[in-house]
Amino acid sequence: MKTRLDGKVLFNEECSICNFEIKHYKKRSKLEYENCSQKGDKYLKALYVEFPDGSEIKGVEAFIYVWGNTKGYKWLAKFVSLPIVFSIAKIVYAFLAFILYWRFKIFRKAI
Repeated sequence: MKTRLDGKVLFNEECSICNFEIKHYKKRSKLEYENCSQKGDKYLKALYVEFPDGSEIKGVEAFIYVWGNTKGYKWLAKFVSLPIVFSIAKIVYAFLAFILYWRFKIFRKAI
């Protein structure tokens, strides 16, 4: 789990669910956040964290990074990092991200 603060969190601000959740994390962390709704489909399909060296993490790994650097959520980052929980979280996240992405593409917003 990366706990450094130099990653930029890329999220879809036009997705009402995504935006609601990220607004909550913004209040509790010092991470940098960037709206990626105009950057292309890649960034609409999952939460991404981009690092200065060009590396990226996405999906559950990105959420673990955010939680690990957000006041009150470090426990969640540790819990989801457990191997069995991590495996289940990846499956659940893939399903939910797929639903949100297609809902957004069809209606230009999510739920």
